[in-house]
Amino acid sequence: MKKILLCTDNEPQSQRAEDCAILIAKALSYEITAIHVVDPFLKKFTNEIYAVNRDECRLYLDRELTNEGEIALKRFFDKSNLEGLQTTIILKNGDPEEIIMSEIQTNEYEFLVMGAKLLKGWKERFESYKLSERIFKKSPISMIFVR
Repeated sequence: MKKILLCTDNEPQSQRAEDCAILIAKALSYEITAIHVVDPFLKKFTNEIYAVNRDECRLYLDRELTNEGEIALKRFFDKSNLEGLQTTIILKNGDPEEIIMSEIQTNEYEFLVMGAKLLKGWKERFESYKLSERIFKKSPISMIFVR
């Protein structure tokens, strides 16, 4: 069976990407694998917190970020099941670019679907993480970006 890799994070553009992946999967009888990567980037800032609360803050941050990912994946899983699609969900921790590229390289996906934010001003472009752009430059498979 042919598969789509869907990156989701519960943001509006990701929810539109989910709808796109569902439409394609239904039309072509594809399976969907939805992935959410918990990015440890925010934990870097916990070094600035006083030592008394640092560990508690890190644990809280880990729980909340993981919970957000679980909610996003469950919501998509339920939505895709209502459409009668075969869906797998993956929750991983680490650098999103590395995890997504590893998933693409170790599995046989036809293409990747992910949301991409519209960046309007120079400041947003300069400060943006630009994950979709970096994945695009490295991906060996076709991609669909949804705004």
